[in-house]
Amino acid sequence: MLRQLLASRLAGVRQLVSVAAEEAADRARLFGSELAVEQRRLVRLIAVTLGAVLVAVIAVVWAAATVVAFTWDTEWRHVALLALLASWLLAAVGLALWARALLAAARQSFPLSRRVAQDDLRRLREMLE
Repeated sequence: MLRQLLASRLAGVRQLVSVAAEEAADRARLFGSELAVEQRRLVRLIAVTLGAVLVAVIAVVWAAATVVAFTWDTEWRHVALLALLASWLLAAVGLALWARALLAAARQSFPLSRRVAQDDLRRLREMLE
């Protein structure tokens, strides 16, 4: 009788361990796929940030060229240089805002993994009660 009781308990433990191992493998695959998505987002963020820095540096150089151009006599050079300066500044601001939006999206990283982990914790708490 004791043997049957222990055998049933051991069978339950074996089943629990096998289910837990399968679920852990599923969670690992889910985390891996979400990690790949996060990696692509971070690569885009780095590229956009570097682009914004590059355009900002060009804008500063262009601003210096605009100051130099104000010492020249031709009136159309001023307008052209100011228009180019404005376009470079707008491009820099646009890229900076895009980088900011990508950073704001980081709060929504790994949504499925978080939801599955919360469900697992909830089920574990229910089982322990």
